[in-house]
Amino acid sequence: MAKEPKNTVNQEELGIAGTWNHEYIKSVRARMAEGEWLSECTECERLERNNIVSSRQWENEQWADVIDDIVERASANDWYVDQPLQFDFRLGNMCNLHCQMCNKEASHLVSVERAKMINVGLGMQHRDWHGNIEAKKEALLQPGIDWDNFDSMIAKARKIKIIGGEPTVAPDMFKLLDRCVETGHAEHIEISFYTNITNMQDKWLEQLGKFEKAIVNCSLEGMGAMNDYLRPPSKWDSVWQKFDKLVKYSNTKDGKRIKVRVTTVNQITNALHIADFWRFMHDYQMQHDRGIAMSTNQLVEPSYYSMAYAPDWLRQEQEVRIMDFLNSIGNSPHFTDYEEPLMEVINFAKDPKHKYNEKIMRQYVEVTEKYDKFRGHDVMTVAPEFARIRDALN
Repeated sequence: MAKEPKNTVNQEELGIAGTWNHEYIKSVRARMAEGEWLSECTECERLERNNIVSSRQWENEQWADVIDDIVERASANDWYVDQPLQFDFRLGNMCNLHCQMCNKEASHLVSVERAKMINVGLGMQHRDWHGNIEAKKEALLQPGIDWDNFDSMIAKARKIKIIGGEPTVAPDMFKLLDRCVETGHAEHIEISFYTNITNMQDKWLEQLGKFEKAIVNCSLEGMGAMNDYLRPPSKWDSVWQKFDKLVKYSNTKDGKRIKVRVTTVNQITNALHIADFWRFMHDYQMQHDRGIAMSTNQLVEPSYYSMAYAPDWLRQEQEVRIMDFLNSIGNSPHFTDYEEPLMEVINFAKDPKHKYNEKIMRQYVEVTEKYDKFRGHDVMTVAPEFARIRDALN
């Protein structure tokens, strides 16, 4: 995700229209068209350096049919563009989980839990642990859909991306689905969103089937106890039941426009679990007619969970397990779908700028032990390799 610019503006006051053609945004268009790497774009630069497809590359490919024409017309008009064809809505930070690797901007329950941990002496000296709020209502960040502007633009919209919090517990998510379906504009819109698969409702499944295309990105870091450890208070059996329901609905006539995707965040705690989890997913996928898209995200922040600073032996063991799995499915019709995202995991670990960092690993051990103490969990039940990381620091 791109970094915020140093000089920010009040986008709520500007609205969609005012933000879309703000002088800063127009300057971004001009500089990017010249091939300049902006300071806000370090994440895409890092991914491309590791031969991983970045958001920039992905979006350019998705909009290949119109991008040249839009750039040509904008460059002749002081980089003014009529309206967005794609909307990226952030529905606040309301969430029903407090995942260990998350932050207060994406889950108000993370803010609540970390504030409680700080109050009992289990906090961390890290920027992600600053400004947390214990009161649930006060920890909520307000969603930012500018309905007045959006209603006037929906007729030309082609794509909508939704990020929470957890979209399926946000009232604006269902208002958005209602608005698109009831106006008939869902037929020309591709909608996509990330979900933790804990809230599945028949009504919105049926609504998703009305869109030109609906991509449901399911965030799954592992199965069984690994899911329960990293994503409390979710329970794997319930999550899997809802995921299975989603997949089966996407295989029906009414749900055929729904594309299911699984995204796994690669991090230290699940590093050696990923191969087993994806083997499980592959076995499940072989039972269904339609494919399930697979992808990985390489966790960068908080740094103490990132494989960028992991011990060399952990990177090597992760690679061995992933390659063993890939070799075992070499004749699978889904091989390429699994190979590309898993090679991104391996390439991330091999980035020459990513080196073992003892200080950061001490933070990993500290934060893990503090979470375990506060939650009554035990990392050794899901990642026994934790002991080797810890013992190497003594």
